[in-house]
Amino acid sequence: MKIRSPLLNRCLGWLIIVALRALFRTVRLEFVSDDPRYNPAATDTPVSLFALWHDAIAIPILIRDRYRNQHSVCALVSRHQDGSVLVDALRHTRIEAVRGSTSRGGVRAVRELLQRVRQSHVFITPDGPRGPRRQLKVGILFLASQSGRPIVPVASTARPAWVFRGNWTDLLIPRPFSRVVCVLGQPMIVPPNVSRAELDSYRHRLQAEMERLHDVAERIASGVEPQDAIRRAA
Repeated sequence: MKIRSPLLNRCLGWLIIVALRALFRTVRLEFVSDDPRYNPAATDTPVSLFALWHDAIAIPILIRDRYRNQHSVCALVSRHQDGSVLVDALRHTRIEAVRGSTSRGGVRAVRELLQRVRQSHVFITPDGPRGPRRQLKVGILFLASQSGRPIVPVASTARPAWVFRGNWTDLLIPRPFSRVVCVLGQPMIVPPNVSRAELDSYRHRLQAEMERLHDVAERIASGVEPQDAIRRAA
């Protein structure tokens, strides 16, 4: 059921964040970065594009909500009706939404993101807004090439967790007192004026890196690997 009332959207967005904040206070958060410059509690983290899989987006959002003493953050959100609730939820975590996708408002969104990324981090789910699940599209690579900002691949997971099934992807929500792991890989620089073939090559590299980081996060969350697994697995 789609909610078309702006007031109901705002109320639902607020309730979602209140519930997730209460839940997140109970979890054990483990943050692992392959580059010491990238830390959610730091104020000097370089402005970057963060690539996040759509099904685990709740964890990076809540990490941002916990550590607000860094650069401003904006996120690309689709213009579909379902995105309206997310926009209202993000507002309570001080994440500004840029509306657009490959099918609706894409050109305008890219222009706005190029302006925002001069001073703000950008969260992008490169497999959204309609999938396929965890299949990376080139939009984030184009932004990196045009802006000169690095792409930081991110993998998040939790054990145990609820998994809510959707049309094309799932949504992972940590259970109370779960072990939550967020892993950041090495920043990727995409040079300016790359050809379409070169852009596709970078896409394959970023896809492979995000898959690797997800495997590392799962192993850490399950207790199979220690936190230095990201470096030993590289």
